[in-house]
Parts: sequence; structure tokens; C-alpha cells
Amino acid sequence: MLFRKKIIIFVGLVLGGFLILLYSSFIFRIETDQVIYQYDVNILLYISISLFIVVLILVGRLMKAFAKAQQSLQDLQKFKLAVDNASDCISITDKDGIILYVNGGMEKITGFKPEEVLGKKIGSKDLWGGDMSLEFYQKLWTAIKTKKQKFSVEFNNHRQNGEEFVAAVSISPILDEAGEVKFFVSIDRDITVVKRIDLAKTEFVSLASHQLRTPLTFVKWYSEMLLNDDVGPLGKDQRDFTQEIYNSNERMIDLVDSLLDVSRLDLGTLKIKGAPTDILKAIKDLIKDVGPLMIKKKVKLIEKYDRPLPIIELDKRLFFVIIQNLLTNAIKYSKMGGEIILEIKCDGAANVLIKVADKGCGIPIKDQARIFDKLFRADNARKIEPDGNGLGLYIVNSVVKQCQGKFWFESKENAGSTFYISLPIKLPKK
Repeated sequence: MLFRKKIIIFVGLVLGGFLILLYSSFIFRIETDQVIYQYDVNILLYISISLFIVVLILVGRLMKAFAKAQQSLQDLQKFKLAVDNASDCISITDKDGIILYVNGGMEKITGFKPEEVLGKKIGSKDLWGGDMSLEFYQKLWTAIKTKKQKFSVEFNNHRQNGEEFVAAVSISPILDEAGEVKFFVSIDRDITVVKRIDLAKTEFVSLASHQLRTPLTFVKWYSEMLLNDDVGPLGKDQRDFTQEIYNSNERMIDLVDSLLDVSRLDLGTLKIKGAPTDILKAIKDLIKDVGPLMIKKKVKLIEKYDRPLPIIELDKRLFFVIIQNLLTNAIKYSKMGGEIILEIKCDGAANVLIKVADKGCGIPIKDQARIFDKLFRADNARKIEPDGNGLGLYIVNSVVKQCQGKFWFESKENAGSTFYISLPIKLPKK
């Protein structure tokens, strides 16, 4: 406001000066020479008007620039206020990790006051952090400083009072015009409560699944006895109804088995027990299991195998879970009478590559980033197969990661999907 008043006073003084000058020239000329007066006043009048217009334009631009700068300053103050009061811990460091700024969320999460950490190296043991291995920090600095990439991770941390908490951390490098790292922005979030709730849910699912397994097994046995006429022949309707009970029970058993595998993965209790395995023999056994589904869908399976394939160290049960999920999905989402390709070949000297390809419905682009998420199913998959549970690919991805293998896919909607698994010939040592 004070600046605007100064501008108005300045404009008034300029205009007042022009008017005084014009009036003085008018008085002086009228007393001397009428002809000269008329000529000079016209020139002075034109000059005054021109200067007045120029001054107005300059003042207008100046006021517009001032208003824009003032708005930017207000926006910056709002942004700083929002960052200062954010519940997450937000810190800014220079390119060497020296803390330049921390917000109020840092004290809430770690217990450290801003004045206690400014100028110190982030992640050092006398602050919060510093609990991870040297390998972890080397990986972190390689990502953010050398590769100039965002780095996100969850790990156990400690507060100023020594209390442990689980932190979700995201660190982003900020680059200058030359593409060099200027500073880093780190956002830390306390997810301890979320993790505890997630653990409680996982434990509940595990317990409930175990309790469900026994009655489902009994239903399976008794249904099989009825279907096999062990207690006498069934009428057509009785057989149809019993078959429906059996089929529904099988789906429930598959769901419970998947939930048990997921809970073991989430709890870290899923043990991988490797043994030397003939992978081709294991695959042939598995193909027999999915045979009835292929016959029902009239799907043709094309098998392509390198020969000889090495003996690979596998957990046979988990390997069955992986391949069964991929083959079952390929069959379910293929068109009636379609083709599926199962290919196994050496992937270098230390790995085996497994490829499962179909020409089915494919995965929409908008769903591809979430396809490995727990319980997620693409919209088109839900329409084709309403009974799916969205756990299969999550389990496959998690198990392959535990084996230190790689799992990825290529897909185009309405053109099919190809899934790839690269597994090490020898399981990593724990």
C-alpha cells in the first residue's frame, strides 16, 4: 500500500510540473508576442501530453509488475506456511547431505528441534537414521547423486529418545539448469501405526484361513464320495447339485490357499525350500493339472523348450503356484479356441527364462502399473472372469522376488499378454 501511495504522489508531481510549466509559458508569451505565444504553447502542449501518456504507460506496467510480484510473494508465503506445518518431516540438504532446512513435522516425528539439526549431516547416528548397512547407504547415494533419480524406501528408524519407528522415506534430487544436483528434498513419514494395523490384519487372515482349511477339506472329501457313488447312486439333479457344491468348494480352497500364501509372504514366514529339479518334468506334471481347463476352453498349448535345460534348484510347491497362476490366467482370458505359448530357455549361464504368452483380452494401459498389487484386477478381467481374487500375480511377483529372480510382462488390450520370469539356477543363500 505504501508503494502504491508513492507512485500516486509521483504521478501527481509530474502532472503538476507539466501544468505549471505550460501555464508559465502561456503567461510569458502573452505579454510579449501573441504569434510566438500561440506557436510555443501548442508545442509545449503536445510534449506534455506525450510525456503524460508515456508516464501513465510506465506507471501502469510498474504497478502490474508490482502486483504480480506481490501475488508471487503471497503464494510463496502460503507454500512455506503449508510446508512448515506439514505432518510429514520435510528436510532440504545441500548436495553433500548437510541440512539446510527442516519443517515442524521433523520434531513431531523424530523429537529433534530444527536448531539441533541445521548444519549437520542427515542420516548420521547422532540424529535420526544411521541404522542401515553401509551397502544401503551406498545404494541410496548412487541413486540420488550419481543417477539423479528419486529414491523411496521403508525401514526401521529411531527417535531422539531411542524409540524405534517405521519410516517411509522419499528423497528427490533437485537439479540446476546444467543438470547438476543443487540440493535434495527428503520427505519422511511415520508409518508405524499403519504397519501394526497391516500386521494385525495379516495375522487375522492367516488364522482365519487356517481355521477354514479343515472344514473345506471335509466338504471336499464328502462331495467326492457322493460323486463317486460311494454311498449309493445319485439322481441327475442330485449329481448336478453335488457337483456345484464341489466346484464352489474348490474355489474356496484356492482362495484360502492364496490367502495363506499371502499372509506368509507378508509376515515373512514363507520359507523357500529348494531342491534340484528337472524343470521340464515339473512343467509336464503341471500341464496335466490345467488340462481340464484347457479342454473346456478348447485352448491349444504350444510348448517350446531348450534342450538340454539345466537342473534347477526349486521349491517345487511354490514353482507350481507360479506357473499354475500364469497358465490359468492365460487360459481364462484367452478366446475360445485360442492359443497359448509356453517357452522355457536358458537365460545366460546362471538363469532360466520362462515365457507364457496368450492372445486374449490383454491389460489396459491404465491398469498395467497396478497389475501386481494385492487384490487388484483389471476392469476387463472382472467382466470375463468375475470369480477371480486378485492375489495370483501378487503372489507370483513376491515369490519371484524372494528367489531373487525377475518378473515382468508386455501387454496390449485386446491383443494379449506375455509374462516373463527369469529364475536363478541356484537359489540365493540366506
